[in-house]
Amino acid sequence: MSPARLLTAVVVVIIGPVVALLGLLIVIVTSGNNANTGTVGLSGQLKPGTIPQRYVGLIQQAATTCPAITAPLLAAQIQTESNWEPDAIGPVTYLGTRAHGIAQFMPATWDAVGRDYNGNGATSPMEPGDAIPTQAAYMCRQLTQVRQAGLPGDHITLALAAYNAGLGPVLEYQGIPPYQQTQQYVRRIRGLARTLAQPAPHRSPNQGWTTPVPGTCSSGYGSRWGEFHQGQDIAGPVGTPITAAAAGTVLEAGPASGYGQWVKLQHPGGVVTIYGHIHHATVDPGQHVRAGQVIATRGNRGQSTGPHLHYQINVDGAAVDPRAFHRQHGAPPLCGSTQV
Repeated sequence: MSPARLLTAVVVVIIGPVVALLGLLIVIVTSGNNANTGTVGLSGQLKPGTIPQRYVGLIQQAATTCPAITAPLLAAQIQTESNWEPDAIGPVTYLGTRAHGIAQFMPATWDAVGRDYNGNGATSPMEPGDAIPTQAAYMCRQLTQVRQAGLPGDHITLALAAYNAGLGPVLEYQGIPPYQQTQQYVRRIRGLARTLAQPAPHRSPNQGWTTPVPGTCSSGYGSRWGEFHQGQDIAGPVGTPITAAAAGTVLEAGPASGYGQWVKLQHPGGVVTIYGHIHHATVDPGQHVRAGQVIATRGNRGQSTGPHLHYQINVDGAAVDPRAFHRQHGAPPLCGSTQV
């Protein structure tokens, strides 16, 4: 684990540069959180035969800690940190300390967050039964802190950056810090997790997708005001119920920079839907929702020019045209054919 993963801001600032000495280049991708395009998504499950069999159960169990931290993501961290060596010890840093164990925890971090998950009466980073669940809990903690800060951008990506460089620099720069090592860490972590993830099955048309809210299509997907608009705006009265466009799990629900408030859902096949500028969310992170279930009400919060829903669909992390996506999946058209 990166030496930057300490609890106090002072220690985080001091040890951040140590990460480069350890050469911890983690490669992770999660469903709905990568920059690759394509129509075949990834599940949150491990591809058989990609990691040592003796660790499969531990990784799968750790991945239940919070919905967004998947088994491929955790496995990619471990593979890069220690190549699955439970007794791995990192090089001596300029602080005179070494990272220990399969997840490469620094001593101060382990003292703060390590737990006896395997119940043998000892708490050790050298025991995978303790280290892997602690790693998952720590990643979930970083994700929670990033969400609470209301930072712009994808929160899982920012949690990875915080895991590597510390939360302090992520908060300071309101995103991934301009550290080459951290930027490489986030990019490469995603690539390795893609190779470890079980591809989701191809989905046929007419899969239960529905229109999230009635209204008029205003700003569409594409170039707008010198920038690229990644979603479809659906204008209408404040307070109109917004429903889940398909069954899924709530990743985010609450404050979001630019949107004011949002709800973000994870669906099978590497698909994520975003509902921005909402007035009020009616669901909570981790909650499973069905297609057509009310998840929010339309609003006018954040950087908004009038009451509307910003409806965005990401496939494997890349935004796609929502209207085209609905057509391809046999769903009802968004706002009919109206476009203003």
